[in-house]
Amino acid sequence: MPPEPANSLPAFGFLTVLEDPLHGFFGGYLVLSDLGRPLEFHCSTPVLPNEAQKILYGATLRPYVLGEIIGQTLVAKGKLSVQAVVTDIEEMLSLALFRDEKMACLASNETAPAQQTGELSSPELRLGNYRLFGTSTCTWQPEQLGAAMATLCAHVDLAEPFQRIREAIREAQRIAEPQADDLHEHSSAA
Repeated sequence: MPPEPANSLPAFGFLTVLEDPLHGFFGGYLVLSDLGRPLEFHCSTPVLPNEAQKILYGATLRPYVLGEIIGQTLVAKGKLSVQAVVTDIEEMLSLALFRDEKMACLASNETAPAQQTGELSSPELRLGNYRLFGTSTCTWQPEQLGAAMATLCAHVDLAEPFQRIREAIREAQRIAEPQADDLHEHSSAA
C-alpha cells in the first residue's frame, strides 16, 4: 500500500452487493470521511455464476464471488487508504484473506451471531445498536477500531451507507426496486 499523505482524512470503506435474479451480483464500494461525506464510489459490472461454477464451488460459491471476485476488485480500485472496510454481508469477510485492510461485518445486535466459545477467537465490537465482527483470521482490535470509528458513528448510522450503495447501483444499472412479492419468492427459494 502506498503511504498516506500527511494531511489525509480518516476514511472508512463500505462494501456490499445487490443481488438481481436476472443479472447476478452487482457490487458497490463507498468510501466515506469520518463525517459521512462520500470520498469515492466504485461499482462492479454484474457477476452471474454459471451452472458449472455453482456445481464446482457448492457452498463456497457466495464467499468466492462476493469476497474474492467482487470485493477484491472494488477495494483494489480505491485510491484512498481506509481505516477499515465494513460490509453487511458475512460472506464478504473472505476478502480479509486477500487484503491488508481491516474487515468487519455489521449486524444489528438482535441478528448478529453469538460468539462461539471454544472456537478460534474472532474480533467483536458493539457500537450502539450494531455489532461489528470479523473472522478468526481478522487481526483488528475492538478497542482501536471503536476509537477510530467514534466520529463516524456520531455522524452516520452505520447501516445507512449500505442503503446509499444499493440505491446508487440501482441508478447506475437501471435496476428496478424489487417488489415485496419478488423478495418473498426469492428468499424462499434461497
